[in-house]
Amino acid sequence: RFVTTISQNDCKSINSKSNYLIKTLQEKEEKEEKEVNENNYNEISSGYVNDRNIQTQNQWQTQPFIFIGNKDKNGKKNGFGIQKWKDGSIYKGNFIDNGAQGWGIFFYSNGDIYKGEFAKTITNGYGEFIHENNAIYYGYWLNDTQFGIGYEIWNDSSTYYGNYINGKKDGIGTYLWEDKTMYQGEWKENNMEGYGIYHFKDGRLYKGEWKDNKMHGYGEFTWVEGKKYYGFYKYDKKNGFGIYYWPDDIILISFWKEGKQNGFGKYIKGRTTKYGKWKDGKKITIFKNKEEFLNSIDK
Repeated sequence: RFVTTISQNDCKSINSKSNYLIKTLQEKEEKEEKEVNENNYNEISSGYVNDRNIQTQNQWQTQPFIFIGNKDKNGKKNGFGIQKWKDGSIYKGNFIDNGAQGWGIFFYSNGDIYKGEFAKTITNGYGEFIHENNAIYYGYWLNDTQFGIGYEIWNDSSTYYGNYINGKKDGIGTYLWEDKTMYQGEWKENNMEGYGIYHFKDGRLYKGEWKDNKMHGYGEFTWVEGKKYYGFYKYDKKNGFGIYYWPDDIILISFWKEGKQNGFGKYIKGRTTKYGKWKDGKKITIFKNKEEFLNSIDK
């Protein structure tokens, strides 16, 4: 399986693209807003009612929103406009056939902000979403949810760069925590699942399979001091067949259960080989020789 390593240049690239697109949007807004004023398109309507005599201060009593901007000859919103709802939400951007279409900015009533592309009145395409708690997402959207490649930054400096499906981390992605712990690999519905590489902050390293954010399946675990374990895991604990290596030429080949040696095993140190049986991490039998060991297994 292939795991993508995300570089700082990747992050800078998506930030640069976002800044460029936002700048382009702002320039477009300023130009079209100026045209609205110069051409006296300061038409105010509520809902889909086109009535110049309705007073702004009275509209909220009977109508869902206020619109200021361009309309075509049929009274439909087309071109640049500003729409404000009763709850304080505001959309500034392009309209086509009464709906948000193209580039725009949406200010949510809770403080969230979306800057980017719209289609059929909802977020579709590339956009930047700023949460009211200062978390930021740069990336792609489909039908109002994060979908495709994106880059997310949280207020504790944690970041994620990778794929999203239906608003959740799904596919290949890299998550970097505040303490520099890092996971690179596969995700499923916001969980580390599939194959991935996990870099612990203390230098330990795990390469292998995951399920529900836990080491699950075959994996290779390496410690800073040189210890290594190659074998199977079940929800973060060694489980099944595995081989444990120590830096002083000691090798343990055995079965494991819930993180403890359990079953028959083989202990090697230099040219010395011993055979034994363990239960719940405790050695219960040492066999005299290989033949006795094999006979015990057959029984």
